[in-house]
Amino acid sequence: MTKDEALTMIIASIAMEELALSHIVNAEGEKLQYILGTLSRKHEICASTQEVLAVNKSVKELLDTVMQSQMLLKGKLEKALEASGRVSVPAPGPICPCKPVQPDKPPCGGVPCGRKSAIELVSRCKSLSWANGSFMSWKCQEQRGNGIRWNEKDPTLVHLDGERVYMLNYTVNVRDPYPGDGAGAVFVKLTPCDAFSSVLPLYFSLNCMECKPLTLHYSAVLFPQACSPSCADLSLLLRYRDRLLVEQASLSIAEI
Repeated sequence: MTKDEALTMIIASIAMEELALSHIVNAEGEKLQYILGTLSRKHEICASTQEVLAVNKSVKELLDTVMQSQMLLKGKLEKALEASGRVSVPAPGPICPCKPVQPDKPPCGGVPCGRKSAIELVSRCKSLSWANGSFMSWKCQEQRGNGIRWNEKDPTLVHLDGERVYMLNYTVNVRDPYPGDGAGAVFVKLTPCDAFSSVLPLYFSLNCMECKPLTLHYSAVLFPQACSPSCADLSLLLRYRDRLLVEQASLSIAEI
């Protein structure tokens, strides 16, 4: 086994562990939905307050363990990318809404097209209103390579090469403008849907009585399917009761 083959297997194993953790998180979300009676309408769930608190505590403890595993996987991936000579996209720093965007930037960002492609996008403005059933709108902050394309004329879509593997990361800070509790989900929508391996949604809940923003962070690896098309479109879709106020958002996609 060569060095590149070994590193590829390590990165693939990290991706599979990430997928397993996402299934665990999804199962915990369904556990909460079941105990609250929102998962299925076939049976009435009459859970007491103590039972709900006990399930909530169990979910919290497991999610703490998942977050610890996530940090270990992040460190392992960084070491693997460093050993392979590949540079990962840096974590987004504070977003400046006044930072100018360079117009008519070359598709490869002025670098040879043979390099691994990567792109970093940010929300188009501060305090953006994100409506239920709509896509997040972006502006480009940094781009390299030609395997990932974004167009100002259609700012909600990112065009990917259907034959490459990508690391996806997004962070969104949201608030609910209306009083009360609410739950929703952010979906990574791929068109066509069978272009890459399935990506689970990120479920969240908000208590706007606290008036504090909630930070949603998500990571996933996109593997092309066996009969993948030559290209695919990616976008972030919101499912919520009405709309959310987005204080800032960032999306980074890097070819691995």
